[in-house]
Amino acid sequence: MPRRTFWALIGILALGFALRVYELGASPLRGDEAYAVRYWAQTPAEVVRTQATREPHPFGTFLSFYAWEQIAGASEFGMRMLSVLGNWLGTAAMAALAWRLFRDKRIALAAAALWAAHPFLLWHAQDARNYALWAGLSTLAMWALVRAAQRGRARDWAFYVAATCAALYIFFLEAFLLPLHALYLLLFHRQRRTWTRAGWAWVALAVLLIPWGVQAWFLSQSGYGGAILPASAERLVTWLWPTLLLGDAPATPWSWLALGAWAALVSAGLAVGAERTRRIGAWLAAWIALPTALLFAAATRMSVFHPRYVIAVTPALLLLTATAAVNAARHARKARAWALVPSGLALLPLLWLGVLIPYWRGERPKAPSWPALVAYLEARVQPDDLIVHTQPDPAFRYYYSGAAAEMSLTGNAVTAQLRAELNFYNTIWLVGRSAEAEAFLEARMQRVSFHTVADFPVMQFRAWEVRAEEIAQPLDVRFGEIARLRGYTLQGPGPTLNALTVLLYWQPLARAEADYKVFVHLTPANAPQDVLDQDDHRPLYGFASTLEWSPQTLYRDPYHLLEKAEEPLGAGVYTLRIGFYDPATGERLPVYDGDGNPLGDSLALAEVTFGARAP
Repeated sequence: MPRRTFWALIGILALGFALRVYELGASPLRGDEAYAVRYWAQTPAEVVRTQATREPHPFGTFLSFYAWEQIAGASEFGMRMLSVLGNWLGTAAMAALAWRLFRDKRIALAAAALWAAHPFLLWHAQDARNYALWAGLSTLAMWALVRAAQRGRARDWAFYVAATCAALYIFFLEAFLLPLHALYLLLFHRQRRTWTRAGWAWVALAVLLIPWGVQAWFLSQSGYGGAILPASAERLVTWLWPTLLLGDAPATPWSWLALGAWAALVSAGLAVGAERTRRIGAWLAAWIALPTALLFAAATRMSVFHPRYVIAVTPALLLLTATAAVNAARHARKARAWALVPSGLALLPLLWLGVLIPYWRGERPKAPSWPALVAYLEARVQPDDLIVHTQPDPAFRYYYSGAAAEMSLTGNAVTAQLRAELNFYNTIWLVGRSAEAEAFLEARMQRVSFHTVADFPVMQFRAWEVRAEEIAQPLDVRFGEIARLRGYTLQGPGPTLNALTVLLYWQPLARAEADYKVFVHLTPANAPQDVLDQDDHRPLYGFASTLEWSPQTLYRDPYHLLEKAEEPLGAGVYTLRIGFYDPATGERLPVYDGDGNPLGDSLALAEVTFGARAP
């Protein structure tokens, strides 16, 4: 290999690796990733018992995740690195495959560079799943086939068997590419000796795949119906193929216009190539069409219509792009009009930047901020509370390690699922929106708080019957002759949300002649006259008016401060002050401690320390 080509390839490999590890652990795990980390990486015995016959992925995926977790740990960065390395392998495999097919270093370097920067591959390379790993191994297997057919040595065929077996044990749909292996030999290597060696290789592969076939049979009997989308001819050209080409599908009609323009440019670029180049181009087109057609057929029976299930056709897309651009660029020396082809195809990486830059900036997050939600709950939830999710997602339990129980609503029997829990839990935290769940809880419990944390709506419900043991800070403070404060519970602040929920527990001493309001003020510790935020209302928003409340009944009275996320508040110590006042006159009730000593016309309830809020 010429030195310049060698260093260009090294640079492309370095770029591909850098792009794959950039901000690798910055995004939280999405649900499927968390499921893989928590369940795929179980011991082989547990996987066989709990996953192998119902989770539609081969044994090799489970064993790879288990082995990798023993090496790298279960962090976001560590578990995603397996996908990074497997997909990065595809960069070198692309260069080697292009060289084997075309014997052209420019095409080889261009194909490797396109692989290194492809946004769809990059996104999945930073995903703790098996799709990016499969894409790398599938490309390696295709290169191994071409090399074995060209060289004809036994060890090359053995390597082909090993690479293909690895790809099949990582993802079942690698089987869609096996007909393409035979098609390649039929088009370019019809020698009897080649077919004999290939036949023995396929026999060896069949033997090695016996456990694979047994697992596939059990899965076919499991009733698995897919979890994505059914087949759609329209989405094939407006979403699936554009996503594989561009990394994300633009809105119609731009998606199919981009796909059509690419197909026209590639066809033009291949038209000026040699006959062998055109034949290889036809085989590459079959590489795209056949697995897609097989997926489409499968998706008519089950909901599996998604670009990631044919991510292994991406090499063919990139090889066609690189070949057409290089061929047309050479022909442009004789006819300048052909320069339009490489110039047009050069727009493809620019379109990729339009997908990658928002992704790198966090504008298109892979997953919601589970750590922010967990931090909020851990600052407020008690061990005997229940956290209810309106949508199940394994990512929450990956991040949450608290003692509170957790459940997810499933199916349509929402009311039945919640009714049983009311007998066991005094406090329920509802994460997400569900009109049925909210209506059921509102009718039977007191809604204490409602915050939106990292786009997660979180509602806190408590039983109307107040238990004295739920009071976090017991007190004995009297307000005039009408109320005794038995204590309070302060929820917040947290590392991601400054919002405060103050629960005051009132025991009425008598009914008053005025309809008093309670004020809760947040002030600097050294400047009680400077009110930074406040919440004033009648006890229980008037449902426990001092005109009519029942003496000796214990009331839970919620107050909320700093509810707006944009409210600025510097780090430091602040004071919560409370009291009663007559809204008609502004006159406050005097405050006395448990021994009857006067404390003024307000009570310094608690000091609150705020640090710098996390982004």
